[in-house]
Amino acid sequence: MIDERELRRLTKFQSDTPILSLYLNVDPTERTSEEYLLSLRHMLEEVEGQAAPADISAVQRYFEHEYDWSGRGVVVFSCAAADFWRAYPLAVPVTSGITIARRPYLSPLAALMDAYGRYLVVLVDRRSARFFLFQLGELIRQETFEGKEVRKLKKGRGSSGGPGRRGGAPISSRREEEVAMRNLRAAAKATLRFLRRHRPQRLILAGTEPTVAQFRDLLPKATQERVIGTLGIGPGATEPEIKARSLEVLQQVEEERKAAIVEAVFTAAAKGREGIVGLDETLSAAHEGRIRTLVIDRHYHAPGYRCDHCGYLTTQKPTTCPFCGGTFVEIPDAAEAVVTKVIEEGGEIEVVDGHPKLEQAGVGALLRY
Repeated sequence: MIDERELRRLTKFQSDTPILSLYLNVDPTERTSEEYLLSLRHMLEEVEGQAAPADISAVQRYFEHEYDWSGRGVVVFSCAAADFWRAYPLAVPVTSGITIARRPYLSPLAALMDAYGRYLVVLVDRRSARFFLFQLGELIRQETFEGKEVRKLKKGRGSSGGPGRRGGAPISSRREEEVAMRNLRAAAKATLRFLRRHRPQRLILAGTEPTVAQFRDLLPKATQERVIGTLGIGPGATEPEIKARSLEVLQQVEEERKAAIVEAVFTAAAKGREGIVGLDETLSAAHEGRIRTLVIDRHYHAPGYRCDHCGYLTTQKPTTCPFCGGTFVEIPDAAEAVVTKVIEEGGEIEVVDGHPKLEQAGVGALLRY
């Protein structure tokens, strides 16, 4: 399983020869393994002439003979010339894509780590709390806190009116609430201890609505602010159910994060403050190394031209390169080329689905300066 330390190591790798970065969705609920293999073959065919034959062969060999098809996503990096190979089966789905550049294409993997990295689900009821710690959709630790049993008194022992009532509340009802609140306070303390030991990035609370609301109010304000969502779920929920429901919450949070970045790009561009929209401006900024975060619609493609000497990209074919005097060659997809350029300059990539503004513009960016 990949973790933050491994991701940092990947960011330091760079090669003078092309690195093949592959993201393959293999979610068994959507398609069969044979269909995914066919899709993979088409993807590899598209990069023939860009990727080294040895890297294409290594990827084919891995999926045909080594991968067990038990996960929902796979990330592979290959550079045979540098003796570099990494394969990461994942329990969460990815969006399929293949990129050739001198750095590993890490933005989607970093986004997965941010969205589905280490997160804690606390399933709480009036007596106990169950802790489920996940890393990229895989359960890595589970613990249980048990409080005192919330027992109802039998009839005739303060459960009805008369001398047993004070202020209209039966003694048994008050005692049940007192025990339940003590349990919830103790569960809140147990949660803080768990958070200190394991340091999850995000927190999800689960249980019946009134109990979750009471429990949340008992947490410190700083901890409450780390809660990204709640799950209305019974105390007997199974681990697969909790995993599936929590991944839905995380996916929604990730979609909102991407939408916010797109809005930030368009706002900055409208104000002329380190934001640009449209392919021509984006290509120019990429050549100057100014792009901090590139946002691109997943289905956006556009032909263009690249200088065969300095790599300058443009949608218009000049007679000579304005930067080095080199000549231009036509390329089938300038959008994919700008992704590669930004990766090699150390920028971040956000591939976005279904945002109306970005669907129209195709591409945009937040700039370093």
